[in-house]
Amino acid sequence: MRQGPWSHPGFPAVLALVEERAGLAPPSCPASAEEGISRAMARAGVRDFETYRLRIADDAAAMDDLLTELTIGETYFFRTPEHFEHLRRVVLPGLRERHGQDYSARLWSAACSSGEEPYSLAALMMNEGWGQHMTVLATDVSRTALARARRAHYGEWSLRGPWAERMRAHLRPEGRQYILAPEVKQHVRFSYLNLALDTWPSPDSGIWRLDVVFCRNVLIYFNDATIEAVARRLHASLAEGGCLFTGPSDPPLGGLAPLEPVLTEWGVFYRRLPPGTTVAVPDGAPFGAHPAGAAHEGHGARAPYEAWPSQPEGWAPGSGAHPEAGASGQGGAFQRGPGAPYDAGEFQRGLGSPYEAGAVQRGPGSPRDAGAAPGDAGAVQRGPGFAHEAGSVGAFPGQAGAPNRGPGSSFAATIAGANTQGSAPRGTSARALSPAEISTARRALERGDWREAATRLGALDPDPDVATAAVRAIANLDAQAALYVSAEAATRHPLVPGLRYLEALLLLGQGRLPDAERSVRQALYLEPTLAVAWLVLGRVLRRLGDLPGAQKALREAETLCEALPPDTAVPLAEGERARELARAARDERVRMEGA
Repeated sequence: MRQGPWSHPGFPAVLALVEERAGLAPPSCPASAEEGISRAMARAGVRDFETYRLRIADDAAAMDDLLTELTIGETYFFRTPEHFEHLRRVVLPGLRERHGQDYSARLWSAACSSGEEPYSLAALMMNEGWGQHMTVLATDVSRTALARARRAHYGEWSLRGPWAERMRAHLRPEGRQYILAPEVKQHVRFSYLNLALDTWPSPDSGIWRLDVVFCRNVLIYFNDATIEAVARRLHASLAEGGCLFTGPSDPPLGGLAPLEPVLTEWGVFYRRLPPGTTVAVPDGAPFGAHPAGAAHEGHGARAPYEAWPSQPEGWAPGSGAHPEAGASGQGGAFQRGPGAPYDAGEFQRGLGSPYEAGAVQRGPGSPRDAGAAPGDAGAVQRGPGFAHEAGSVGAFPGQAGAPNRGPGSSFAATIAGANTQGSAPRGTSARALSPAEISTARRALERGDWREAATRLGALDPDPDVATAAVRAIANLDAQAALYVSAEAATRHPLVPGLRYLEALLLLGQGRLPDAERSVRQALYLEPTLAVAWLVLGRVLRRLGDLPGAQKALREAETLCEALPPDTAVPLAEGERARELARAARDERVRMEGA
């Protein structure tokens, strides 16, 4: 158990026992951990640390109460709807195709918390015609959470997601609460399970031969040894062809167990495959665009794709849409037809300036516009503080004619030097990329081999600083390829806010506003003091029509920047100073409020 800046040695002693019994990793925020332990001790009526440590060692209920304090029970109905849509659109039809109409599907919600996730699974299965042919298992380490789940009384906060309306039909309002319908409750079987213990899979527990497993946003709490053990058990729990969905911030599992990672437009899931199996992915219709079971007029199933790391046949990042990629159908999202060339500038008009969707950025490996002068469009890269409207030309505030920053230079240095906790910069580990490396990567992209380009530039590097700089370099060469590379890099480094932030910029540059909002919120979940991410969120929300939300985000960015010394370089902001960034956020907010 590593030591931290603890106010009393009893705190790490308690956490050492928690790590031993539940496999939890040492907390990233000792102050929050101390507060949680103190609250649990107060409820237990114990003030002495050694007495409390003995209590939780012998009293399962006391340990459960403490685990509830040390983990975040953040959940709501149909959280991360992309997972449910993939289940509806791809996984369930595949089960019927392989096993027939009378097959009974087995699903498991691991770490189910207060029950919103397994009830969402049950409701979706009922809606898709599986009501008489399903078993939904739900487990958690907290008996308190399981009691709330069995009671199935929920507030408005559980209905805050974009798919909330799909659940309201199964809820009866009663005062300020909603009561879940019995026909949904009857399909879910709750039980206690500590994922860290080697008591599963087994027929006795019911955790075996599963078609679908949702184990989301729980692995981030485990230490490395526990993650590896859980990954092996998750694989053993799956039936052949079974699918595993993990959370956006969970660590990658592909190297820990014989699970096959599958890269999709929205991220990665895993499957246990029989030899030679492929999956046909239907068209990328927006969530809920087609009635359940309805044929998609004019669209058949897409060509089968192989699991990552293989590339779909015939796809080249610079030549057209990935077979797995589809328009989100929201916020100006688009999808190119087969063979349509990709204009790298479409992305760079979002990446060069997280605050300005019309910014232009080019790296040293990218050709300039013919005859462009340093101050012309195409030769200037805007920074995050540049707040002019889309399409205008200019440099950073106070930096007219600012020179280009290429991959491996200032952005890489900014990423490498930014402390993800928002404090002083740490040492740089990202290196500058040579022209030869850029040229080799460009040739790989021209062949359609984005994975080779990613490897050459270091996007698959175990060092997150190197990987982030490499993703930026690839974005300067081919933005569509960079989206897939950034998804893989973020999977390898799930707790690095800079990668989530960069992914948000990539998505913003494509006009995929809901996806950009999701990614930037993930970055802010990992690092709430990331001022540039608040700027991006403000811009995205403004374009989505959420003006109050946009103003709040811009005010947060302004406040964070004003708390810094005026000439301090803001993390991940391309060298932009706190004074300029605060002014840009304030000016944009004032214009919005006066509109």
